[in-house]
Amino acid sequence: MGIEDVLYSIGEKTEETARRVLGSLRFLLFPSPSDTPPTPGPIERSIKRVLTPHELVSLRLQLGFLTYLLAGLAVVFVGSWRGYLLLTVVYFLYLRSFLIANRDFFIEYEPYRAFYLGLSVIAATAYGGYLLVRELKPKPLYFYLYLVIVSLVVFIFRYWFKSKYGRDYTYGVVEEVKNDLVRVFVHDDIAANVKPGYYWVPKVEDVKPGRVVKLLVENETLRSAKPVRIIEVYIGDQSSESETTPKDEME
Repeated sequence: MGIEDVLYSIGEKTEETARRVLGSLRFLLFPSPSDTPPTPGPIERSIKRVLTPHELVSLRLQLGFLTYLLAGLAVVFVGSWRGYLLLTVVYFLYLRSFLIANRDFFIEYEPYRAFYLGLSVIAATAYGGYLLVRELKPKPLYFYLYLVIVSLVVFIFRYWFKSKYGRDYTYGVVEEVKNDLVRVFVHDDIAANVKPGYYWVPKVEDVKPGRVVKLLVENETLRSAKPVRIIEVYIGDQSSESETTPKDEME
């Protein structure tokens, strides 16, 4: 390879890198709703089933928040205010941009926006507060008191979220009817505290594969809720890769 080819290759890579950096900055500072559904990345492709757009954006929100929590712990351990502020600003810019860009791909947008923004604010405040308390060097009792206050705030937020957005039902798509049981696919539903997956529930009239159903859920202590029975059947076929929520009713 000649010197001209080497220089040309370096120029191409530099231009591509600059284009990606500018694209990332534009996404963070000037986000706009996307018309294109998200596509699975390496992590999502490792899951052995097809993920819907809703599941993809929900999973990425969880991974983004978890990354911030872990990175925040590392920064707090080091004790760097500059690192904490930089990390927090970048994370909130990302969170804002991600929510705006993908708002049309959530089955129900507002609960997810409120949940992750609320938890992120609590986490950011907790990290910053801990750095401040550590600088003041109070007695160990004050550190324990601070942890109690943070835990109390989390419980209050949880109560507020359940009061405003919580519900005891979710939606699913019938995948299989077997004897007196129905196998239903349910999306991740943060308002009903239901994890995505397949659930077996008792059979009802008018149910058949492809139909959307409304499911009663029951909460379990320290665990996610579980669909227990069908309370309504909607006429019209769908698949587990489509939205499971009847839009007219939600609106």
